[in-house]
Amino acid sequence: MYPGVLNRYLFKSISMGILMAALMFLTLDVLISFIQQVNQVGKGDFTVGSAFYYTLLVIPSSIYNVFPVSAVVGVMLGLGLLSANSELVIVQSIGISKLKLASITIVTLVAWLVPISLLGEFVAADAKLLAESYRSTTISKNIGLGANTGVWIRDNNVIFNAVPTGNTYDIRNKDIVMNDVTVYELDESLQVEKVSKAKQAIHKQGSWELFDIEVTEFVELGVETKKYEKLTWPSRIEPEILSITHSRPKNLSIRDILKFKKFHVEENKIPANYEIALWSKFFYPLVVISTALTALPFLFGLMRAGGFGQRLLTGILLGVVLDLSHRTLLNIGEVYNVHPTLVTVAPQSLILIMVLLYLKTQNQK
Repeated sequence: MYPGVLNRYLFKSISMGILMAALMFLTLDVLISFIQQVNQVGKGDFTVGSAFYYTLLVIPSSIYNVFPVSAVVGVMLGLGLLSANSELVIVQSIGISKLKLASITIVTLVAWLVPISLLGEFVAADAKLLAESYRSTTISKNIGLGANTGVWIRDNNVIFNAVPTGNTYDIRNKDIVMNDVTVYELDESLQVEKVSKAKQAIHKQGSWELFDIEVTEFVELGVETKKYEKLTWPSRIEPEILSITHSRPKNLSIRDILKFKKFHVEENKIPANYEIALWSKFFYPLVVISTALTALPFLFGLMRAGGFGQRLLTGILLGVVLDLSHRTLLNIGEVYNVHPTLVTVAPQSLILIMVLLYLKTQNQK
């Protein structure tokens, strides 16, 4: 029973540290977000109330985004308090090795990762989309998504362009009306062979109804133009795909990216930013665990030197540096089309292996 009580005590200490750190970083992130939105007040119909509403909607996304930093600072805080009271020395003296302490830390992080990951997948993504849609629609006075150039999407040899009448969130959840629709149909050599322009299109039951259409077809003898009052155009381009295309990949859920990938299955490839976003979400737990465990070598090095303030500062700096490094690698991967494993799995795995090897060598001393 004694080891179980000790494990629960360590679990509770680490969890309290993570909770304190998460609240601290969440408060800071929410405050910065609100100040940024206040700067938009006066544009269109955007008010202080709009800024407050937007900030509330992005809280789930903020929790998900700051958790890797919160984890490393939380581990430093939770175990650092034990170290300050010499409890960590006693724990080690009764047979809890550094590797055992690392395993307890991992178990604690996994317990936190379950709700955080579910929050990121099923709440944060939709709430962030709603927030961005609300802000853009309010600022543009309901002109709609893509007011200047509309939404562009390619499906094999078809390029679709139109101006939605609603926002991104509306498009995602119901059939929509599109204005100024243009459909470019390409031949096998990717040359335009037909251009269809419609004043309006309505999506219903898996197909588009085009109204007031002018069809221009390029033939051997020249150009043929025909006009129709109404045409039905079957297409795989659905409202949800339009919504996904017009959203930033890092704000999408795994389910959305997989739907986007399935839509482009015939092309056998999706843009690098979508692939990297998908891999980074799949390996989010690895990022959190590897980042948090880096606190242990610093913590043991400070057990006999430095107080609570020094541990807190070290934890914050360590967490921020690792988080910025991770984000920078993801951006580099997107710009230079680097394989996702090199910017998501490989660096975090290397960090984790190095930390565990260090702790193992310390056990042998």
